[in-house]
Amino acid sequence: MLLAENNQDYLKNRGYSEHAPRAIARIYLQQLLARYCQEMGLVEDITHLVLTVPEIWVREGQHAARETLQQICDELGLSHKVRLVSEPVAAAVYFAHCYQQKEQRTYQGHLLICDYGGGTLDLSLCHVQDRAVTILEGTGRGEVGQTLGAAGVAFDEAVLQKVQQRYSNEHSPRHFYRALKEFEEQKIAQTEKISKALERYYRNAATNKKIFEVGDMSIEAADLASVFDTLIKPELDKALQEMQSYLEQHQVNYQESEQFHVVLVGGFSNFYLTRQTVRHFFASRTEADQRFHSYFDLTDTALAIAKGAALIANESFKVTLTCPISVGIKARNRYLEEVDLLLLEKGKELAIYEKPHYTAMWLKVMSEAALDTTALTLFLDVANGRRRYIDLRGHLRDFIPNPHADNQWRIGFAVNDNLLFTLHVTDQSGETKITPLGNLEEKMSGLHYSEMDL
Repeated sequence: MLLAENNQDYLKNRGYSEHAPRAIARIYLQQLLARYCQEMGLVEDITHLVLTVPEIWVREGQHAARETLQQICDELGLSHKVRLVSEPVAAAVYFAHCYQQKEQRTYQGHLLICDYGGGTLDLSLCHVQDRAVTILEGTGRGEVGQTLGAAGVAFDEAVLQKVQQRYSNEHSPRHFYRALKEFEEQKIAQTEKISKALERYYRNAATNKKIFEVGDMSIEAADLASVFDTLIKPELDKALQEMQSYLEQHQVNYQESEQFHVVLVGGFSNFYLTRQTVRHFFASRTEADQRFHSYFDLTDTALAIAKGAALIANESFKVTLTCPISVGIKARNRYLEEVDLLLLEKGKELAIYEKPHYTAMWLKVMSEAALDTTALTLFLDVANGRRRYIDLRGHLRDFIPNPHADNQWRIGFAVNDNLLFTLHVTDQSGETKITPLGNLEEKMSGLHYSEMDL
């Protein structure tokens, strides 16, 4: 969640005093691979490596995080071997694998992957047919207000803060994060006890009682319930409602258990209230509802993404990617009317955008001074009325080749199979300047960036 964060004060407040998240990620990945090679007795280099990342990164504009991960792989000499795959894609692959193992036939139908982990909520609608997985739509939540996402970490922190206030405990950040670690361990270890306590509490609030302790503080059912209802449930409900519109748009019969399954993966999906919220949304009243039969056990709920990544690395399944967002620029036509020039279209097969798609028209400026004042507005459209604008006004020189008044340029965008987007600007001489989208957004952060509901 903080992989591309550069605000030193913010990082320090979250306990990153010696190393930035990027440096820690690099060390972790390097040691993980070294340990694996040692344990497996590998002499030759790894030939295929799949790293899974949150799907919501692309849809919420966290392009710099994906780019940072690619840069780390480049530094470790893995650039030509690495494939970045969205976590729900890997989970869908593992479900299809388990289904085939147990039913002795391939799964044919739609999956709604609800991937809820420590930092992000990803809901992805997938279509599976003959060992081929296609991602159709996605939604969810990453950053939310002042909390680190709206998932497991944000929940744990909020519960602990609430309990500390009740005990009037004020501790240093170091003490808080130690307590947070203990809270998370207890929450996982006592999953069954917590589920029963919360079930009783929602039937009758008078049954509220201590479930476990963190240090000298008691954690009660009411603490977990109130934080979930105020912090987590509104965001989860909102994402589910948006996904329902996608289900209807793609004419998915989500009442049919033969051709529609809801698959909950990620650690926070094991939490009782998370599962109940998703089940309630789909009017699932009993454990016998086959739409929620995942074909793997409780442990696999947390490991499904990693196991799906292994299947993808071994090319056991075909994954067809589609462009997750629409990308274009706003410009004026010859009638001086403002128009959208679409360059990448959401839902189109990704392979057609490996090479940049350019505007047909050439853009020019009237004077040298205009290079510092002319607006060039990019838009990133995730559909359902949400669009982000990036205005390059005053910074055109940073992104175009040979910036002088007599030149003209065409604007293009490309995206590769790691969902890394790049801006391409080509001038009349054929020289091209390429800027990664995350790098562009980072340069423009706080300058001319806006998000609006259409």
